[in-house]
Amino acid sequence: MSRALVAALCLVFAYPHGSSAQSPSVAAGNPLAARVTISFRDAAAADVLKTLAAGAGVKVEIAAGALRPVTITLTNVKLTTALAAVCDNALCTWSFSGSLQVVPLPSEASAALPQTVSFSIEDTPPTEVFRALGAAIGVPVTIEPSLPDGPLSLAFKSTGTADILNLLCNMLQCAWDFDPARGLTVRQKR
Repeated sequence: MSRALVAALCLVFAYPHGSSAQSPSVAAGNPLAARVTISFRDAAAADVLKTLAAGAGVKVEIAAGALRPVTITLTNVKLTTALAAVCDNALCTWSFSGSLQVVPLPSEASAALPQTVSFSIEDTPPTEVFRALGAAIGVPVTIEPSLPDGPLSLAFKSTGTADILNLLCNMLQCAWDFDPARGLTVRQKR
């Protein structure tokens, strides 16, 4: 079964349940107490998180970074339990303050990135910014579908490499991943 079909089917199953011990007003006042049932197989973590948020009636913001695919089945659990389980699988953390914020954790492979980097660019297309960053840290860069083409001017001095990548990807609506064998990969968010 394709990922898209599984995700579409899961949209039907991810919904808040009221339990007999909880009144609807309590669940409405605390979306994290909503009960959810989900089933995903090898699904994009962002899709799972968006489905959970929609089922609880909250907005979700997912920071730039790579999330692992998720295979998970949960029945009638609190949203907090579901979020913890999904983030455990996808390598992320979450917090809630009016909306759901999800931050991908660095993958084991991204630990091989240099901790800090310094470089400066002016009026440079985003694809060339990533290439300059790759040159500064000595890794090959693969850029999948085209990024926005407006020029950027940036200067970083002894800044965390992952922090720069997250900043750039938040600005450009992209995601990045690093593998020591393949280098840095940048792709547009879908």
